[in-house]
Amino acid sequence: MASDTKIICFRHCCSKSIFCKNVPKICPICRSSIVNYNIEPFLVPYPYSNAKDEPTSIIVRPSEGTFLNDYHIGDDLHIGITHSGGIVVEYDKKGLIISDGAQWTNCIAINIIPSSWKNHWTETLKLILKDTKWRSENYHEITMNCFNFVIEFINNLRYIDNKYIYFDNKETMCDKLILPKLQDAVKYNSLFKQLKSTEYVIS
Repeated sequence: MASDTKIICFRHCCSKSIFCKNVPKICPICRSSIVNYNIEPFLVPYPYSNAKDEPTSIIVRPSEGTFLNDYHIGDDLHIGITHSGGIVVEYDKKGLIISDGAQWTNCIAINIIPSSWKNHWTETLKLILKDTKWRSENYHEITMNCFNFVIEFINNLRYIDNKYIYFDNKETMCDKLILPKLQDAVKYNSLFKQLKSTEYVIS
């Protein structure tokens, strides 16, 4: 996380949280000098990761731009998979793409397996990469896209959060896997944008 994207949170005189870039000497709520805290200042967890640092994960980013600066609720998302070495595997109109993740430096990473399942993840990925249906000529932006690719991978893996799982469609996968992480990211984005024009956000 770059220093200019950090958000600090603390509580001083009441139950309200104060979000800021730098902790002030004077409380913006009670206007007294800050000597003690109700909750000590801490960094709000940064919701984005570099894909290469997130092996064996499902990864999500906006189809255009970045989450922090460009994303709005309802914008199209692109989804992919990292293998055990952090290499990105994705599917789009060009077909299957295996890359170093240069476009995935600020993505949402979702880890769904324990380390003991790493080999199974790798073998499942090898099998899906051999499937000829993921050629570029079969791509369709609605019926055969990156989400279909990841759903098939997960359904072949059949393991999420210590239980076997199967997704029927994109909506179910989004609700179960992506939405909780996306909600955290949207909250962070909102605070980040507010703190561009004001010194504090009180919540």
